[in-house]
Parts: sequence; C-alpha cells; structure tokens
Amino acid sequence: MGKKGMEQNEVRKYLLIIGTFLIFMIGCLLFFLSWLQKDVEINSQKNVATNVERQSYHLNSIIDIQFSYLSGMATYVGERENIFSGENKRLIQSIVKEQDLDLLALIDADGNAYYSNGARKSVKTRNYFNDVMEGKRVMSRPVESMVDGKTKVILAVPIYKDGEIMGALGASYNVGALNQMLFNDIYDGVGFSMIIDYSGRIISCDSGKAYRNINISDNVYDFYVTNKEVSKKDMAETKRNIKNQKAGILVLKEGKKVRYLAYDTLGINDWMLCYVIPQSKAQESYQFVQDRQVILVFVIGGGMIAFLLIILYRESQKQKYMKELASIDGLTQLHNKIGTENLVTEWLDSKESKSGGVLLMLDVDHFKQINDNFGHAVGDRVLYKVGHLLKSSFREDDIIGRVGGDEFLIFMKGVTSEEFVIRRMESLIQYFHELPVEEIKDHRLTCSIGAAFMPKDGITFNSLYRNADEAMYRTKRNGRDGFSIYHKV
Repeated sequence: MGKKGMEQNEVRKYLLIIGTFLIFMIGCLLFFLSWLQKDVEINSQKNVATNVERQSYHLNSIIDIQFSYLSGMATYVGERENIFSGENKRLIQSIVKEQDLDLLALIDADGNAYYSNGARKSVKTRNYFNDVMEGKRVMSRPVESMVDGKTKVILAVPIYKDGEIMGALGASYNVGALNQMLFNDIYDGVGFSMIIDYSGRIISCDSGKAYRNINISDNVYDFYVTNKEVSKKDMAETKRNIKNQKAGILVLKEGKKVRYLAYDTLGINDWMLCYVIPQSKAQESYQFVQDRQVILVFVIGGGMIAFLLIILYRESQKQKYMKELASIDGLTQLHNKIGTENLVTEWLDSKESKSGGVLLMLDVDHFKQINDNFGHAVGDRVLYKVGHLLKSSFREDDIIGRVGGDEFLIFMKGVTSEEFVIRRMESLIQYFHELPVEEIKDHRLTCSIGAAFMPKDGITFNSLYRNADEAMYRTKRNGRDGFSIYHKV
C-alpha cells in the first residue's frame, strides 16, 4: 500500500472511532430524552389521577353535606303535626330558593309527594322511596322527573316523628352540573367529566365541550373500543377495575391526539367519577422540562458538531503538517525532491504559469572531497549553510529545494529575462565564495549552475529539470564555479 493509501486508511480509522463515539453519545441522549419523556408521562398521569381522586372526595363531601342539611330539615318537618302543613310547604319553598336544589318534596308514608313548585304526584313505585321508608339515606339512580321533564338524581332522607318514620324529605340534585363545576378550576376547565356505573352506562356527562364526542346515550366501554381509541385488552382491565371500585387511568389515542381518562370511585352506589383530559394539557406544567429538552438537544447537538468540526480541523491540520513535513528536507529545511516537484508542477498547471519562469539547478563543487577530507558532519554543515544562503538570496514565493545529496533547485516565478537571471547567478556564485564555514575556512566553496526557461525550454517539470540539469553539467565540464543557460542544439 502506498503512502497516500496508508494516510487515507488512518483517516478512515480515526473517523470510525469518532463516529462510534458520536453514535454512542447520540444513543445516550435519545435514551435520556425517552426516559425523561416517560417520566413526564407517568407523573402527569399521577397528577390527573390525584385530581380526580380529590374531586371525587370533594363531590362526596358536598353530597354528604346535602344529606346532613336534608336530615336537619327533616327533623324540623317531623315536629309538625301534619307533614303537608302550610308551615312545612312554606319551608321547602323558601329553602329551594337559597340552595343548589332544583326541587324539594314532602312525601308521606303512602308515597304522595308535594313539591316546592306546587306540583303533586305519587312516588310510591320509586325504588328510592321504598328504601328511604326503611330508614335509609338514599341517592337514587338518575330519573326523569314528570314535573319538569329533566333527568334528576334524588337525595332522600326519612322523616321521623316519635321514633317512627312518617314520610320522607326528597331533593332533586343535578350531580352532573356539580361535577362539572368541580373540574372547572383545574386544567383551566379544558377536560370534561362523567359519572358512570359499573356497566359503563353514563349517569351524567359534562356538556358544552365542542371536542367531546361521547354522549350520555353511549356506553363508555363500547364507545372507546369501537372508535379504536383503546384496545379491548386495556378496556377489559378498566372494566375489572371499575367493577371492583378501583381507581385507575386509561390512555386514549385518536390519531395523533392522546388523552387520559382517569376514574375513581364516588362511594355512592356503584358509581365512578371519570375525567378526560388531553395529554398536552395534562403535561402543560412540565412544559419547562420539554423546553429544556429542546435546549439540551441543541446544546449537546451543537457541542457534538463543534467537537466533530474541531476534530476534523485538527486532523486536517495534522495531515497538512504531516504532508508538509514529508515534503521538507530535514537537514536544510528546504523542500525535498518530491515536495519541490509537486510545487513546481502545481504552479506550471496554474494560470500564473503564463508569466513564465526559470528553473536553476545548482551543485556544490567537489562536495565529495569535503566529506572525505573533513567528515560527513562538516559536509552536513556545508549543506545547511548553502540551504540558508539560498533561502535568503531569493524571493519568498520562489520555490527552493534540495533534490539530491548536494544538488539544489530554485524555480523563479515570472522571470523570463536572461540578463536578470545571469546577474542573479553571478551574485549567487559570489555569495558561495564568501560563505563562511569555520570547519573549512581555508577552503573556498564554489558551485555549478544550470538554467532552463519556461516555456522556451519546457512546460513540464521533467522537461525543465532535464534541460537545467544538462546546462549544469555543461558548467561542470567547463571547469565548474560558473553557470550555463540551456540552449537547444
């Protein structure tokens, strides 16, 4: 494998390591974000369930208060001689105006009822009447009132006189409106509530929400399964929970929309209080976490990109340095033969080459004798001095290289005048004569130079090199310590 191939292989290995590290970091980030999102979902569901539990308790407490209030009224009513006395009638008429009760009714032992709006009817066939006459405090299933045509829930307590039940005091109560009111102050009133029984039948349903697509005539279990918002398996688990009066939460999915249906026992009959809330609203209090997730992604992503760019930049700089190092002669710090050839060729292939140039080949005369007589260390010292002389004698953008043991090359860009080149070579020969080398101070250094012009003597590195080299050897044949310009024979 060539040097270039080895370098490319090293770069690939390096990039593979970086890529593996970045993939690992991205994987860790995605895992963390997924874990964080899951934690947000779990906590938001817990919060919804907790709110439903509190509201269920609150609703139950309000109903208990209503029962207590009715029991107090029943005690007062029982003190009258006749349950339908004028005083009792005036009492229920005044009370209904002050309380959140639709109707109040006085009911005698035969099931005859007198309502606060003046209506009369018989309720002896009602289940709640039979239960209350047995001394129970009763909350009925929803019934349709024959008085005002609305669906009501009846609260009823027995009326005692001398320890005996003489009748009942009943009140129609809109539990649905109550549970709607309870949920209005959480989640900005966005969700909607329902009261259902163990069979999934809706007893009351919060109305007026444009996004609510379930109606009081629907069965909760069937509706959400039919709409494919929840699987049969998950709904079956929910049915078991509700049958066992156990609280829980169900995740509803309709397309990209996700909602939570939380349910909790009311402690009244077998009813459950349900609350449906969009996931986005339930997680709104965690929005700062999601915002910080985005910031975290951008920060870590930006950091990774910056890290990768820095690594790639440093690697490119390293490769550039290694490439430059490979093209530099270690002794003279000039370009070596490969580096010199590449630079000259690059320039010859560029548009700048139209300005012409000249290639000088220079050889230190009798350099072998210097090595033999004074040693290789002194020879290296001479080459170092020559390299320093050449760098200081030519322009910064001229290309100067050591292309052999004691052989140097100078390419002067944009130079086409023979007179100018001759003066430069004469000056260079004189500089050689004056070049101080302490180890051989009694030995005068000389050099032989050959010159080939571009484009006259060639337009490629090889042709210029060959012709300049031929001119240099002509100088050597003519006694050295001089220069020659290539002329085609």
